[in-house]
Amino acid sequence: MGFEPTMVTLDTIINGLCLEGNVDGAIRLVDHIENMGYLPNSFTYGVIIRGFCKVGDTAVAIRCLNGMEERLGCKLDVRAYSIIIDSLCKDGLVSEALNFFSEMTGKGKPLAAKELFFTMHKYGQHPNLLTCAILLDGLFKCQYHSEAMSFFKGLEKMNLDRNIVIYNILLTGMCESGKLNDAWELFSGLPAKGLKKDGFTYNIMIKGLCKEGLLDDAEDLLMNMEENGILANVHTCNIFLRGSLVRNDISRAIKYLQVMKDKGFPANPTNTELLISYFSSNKADNAFQEFLRKFI
Repeated sequence: MGFEPTMVTLDTIINGLCLEGNVDGAIRLVDHIENMGYLPNSFTYGVIIRGFCKVGDTAVAIRCLNGMEERLGCKLDVRAYSIIIDSLCKDGLVSEALNFFSEMTGKGKPLAAKELFFTMHKYGQHPNLLTCAILLDGLFKCQYHSEAMSFFKGLEKMNLDRNIVIYNILLTGMCESGKLNDAWELFSGLPAKGLKKDGFTYNIMIKGLCKEGLLDDAEDLLMNMEENGILANVHTCNIFLRGSLVRNDISRAIKYLQVMKDKGFPANPTNTELLISYFSSNKADNAFQEFLRKFI
């Protein structure tokens, strides 16, 4: 009976070849073991990627990473991505490093992108505001709330947070994760940071208040918004309409429906569904039925 090597044994040999700088030999071995029926894993490819970067062939390392993800559906750990960014920065390929970072962010790999961000910062390279915003938003949308907050803290320390776009994303993440009090504290402190609240900022907080059923507080904030020269738009009205319908506050719903009708604002698809549902299940409410006929 012949000796059947395990994948751990084969990975050890592949790692040894890469450490000696014989990456081509390691690749040939990977191809051979695939033909033998073995399935290389993320560790195997991580070793290969590290080997290519070590001999200064980062472009091939990136192609290897992309091929692995497309062909095998493997997912590398964060270290492999950091190795590539580290290699690109060391080689002075700043543009390529930024492109790679953006690619990881766009591919829905926010945790990897977060680590890459700080690796790049070590070399004095900073992704632009848009990329930072996409990354922060991605962390929140993937439910990595603590990671999103730690990333934001990192931006603060580097003075890269001085833009209302970053705070709008942060406020949205806080409100959607039920941290309204924290969001309100942050919102209230924006002027002290030298930041001017825009319509998006107000709508985020109004939505957060409506979601918690605090419609009176939301209307107070709306008044504050308009006093500061920002008028309610179609999104603002739809937020109040949804909040009113969900809480079965029909008089308030009619109020915002009238405002929307006067301004020519349409109800969004979600609110239209809610209105039709209410229309169907409340036949006895003649006044509201009549009003809805004019609006829908």
